[in-house]
Amino acid sequence: MTVSDYKLADVRRIVTGHNAAKEAEVIFDGVCPTIDVRESGIVSTLVWGTDSCPAEIGGAADSGDAENILQPPPSGSWFRIVDFPPGAPGFMHRTDTVDYAICMEGEIEMELDNGRIIHMGPHDILVQNGTNHSWVNRSDKTCRLAFVLIDSKKIGAGRVGPGEQMLSPVRDLPEGKVAFIPPVRRIVTTHNVDGEAVLMSDGLAPQRVWREPRGNISTLIWGTDETPAEILSSEDFGLRENDIEPQADGSWLRVIDYPPKMTGRMHRTNSIDYAICLSGEMDMELDNGRMVTFRAGDVMVQRATNHSWINKSDSPARVVFALLGSEAPF
Repeated sequence: MTVSDYKLADVRRIVTGHNAAKEAEVIFDGVCPTIDVRESGIVSTLVWGTDSCPAEIGGAADSGDAENILQPPPSGSWFRIVDFPPGAPGFMHRTDTVDYAICMEGEIEMELDNGRIIHMGPHDILVQNGTNHSWVNRSDKTCRLAFVLIDSKKIGAGRVGPGEQMLSPVRDLPEGKVAFIPPVRRIVTTHNVDGEAVLMSDGLAPQRVWREPRGNISTLIWGTDETPAEILSSEDFGLRENDIEPQADGSWLRVIDYPPKMTGRMHRTNSIDYAICLSGEMDMELDNGRMVTFRAGDVMVQRATNHSWINKSDSPARVVFALLGSEAPF
C-alpha cells in the first residue's frame, strides 16, 4: 500500500467571531487552509494560532493561514491536527511549550528520552510539560492526534522537575448518577531532578463534576495560570477549581460529556476555545439564531462568542475544550 492509502479525510474547521452588530457569527466553515504533507506521509494541519496573552479575538484574518512551524509564537499558541500513518519514522524532539495532545482516532506510541514507551488509544489525553519525546505508529491504521501548544518557560540552569507524583483517585459522581461515557485516561509528563523526561502520572483524570440541571459531566484535565506557562511544577492542575473561564493569562483543558436529548444554555467566556468533537454530535446555537452541527472529527475555534450546546440525538457526545484566556470582545 502507498502513503495515500492511509490518508484520512480533511479536517472540518468551524470558526466563530462577531459581526458589526456585536452578534456571534460563523466566519469560516470548511477545510483548513494550511495542510503540510511531509515525505514520511505525516500530515500536519494548522487549525488556528495566537501570538499574545490574553489572546486577541477580533479581526477577519485567518490565523490558520500561517507558516506551520513547530514552536508557537512567544506568549502564543498553536492548534493543529497531525495524522501519523503506519510506519512513519519518529524523531526525538521537544519544544518550550505545554502540549495538550488528544487522540482522536487510531493508536500511537510516545517514547520518552529515557526509553519509556506510552501507548495511546482513542480519547486518551496527554499533557506534555516540555519533555523530549518521539511519536511512532506501529499499528496498521493512521492515527490522528489533536495538539494545542502553549508557550512555556524554558527549563534553564538550576530549574529541576518534580519527577513522578501520586495520582489522586477519581472523584465519585453524586449518588444515583452514572457516567454514560467511560472516564478519561490522562497521561502527564514532566522532568526529574536529572533533567530526564519522565512520566508524572498515568491514569483516570481524577476530577469529574456532574453539572445540574442538564446532567453533563465536566472533567478537568489540566490548566495553566500564566503565559509563558510553568512546566516544572509538582502541582496537579487537574485538581484545581473547575471554573468555566480560565485566568486571563492562563488556560483550561477539559472534557465535557453531554447526555442524549440535552437542552442548551446560552453563555460566553473571555477566551479562545479550541474544541474537538471526539464522539457523537452536537448542535451549537449562536445568539443570532444560527445553528451549526458539530460532528465527531470536527474542530472548532470559538472566539469569545455567545453560544449554546444542544444534544438533540439519542446518543451521548464527548467534546474536548482547550480554553485560552482572551481579551473581552467589546
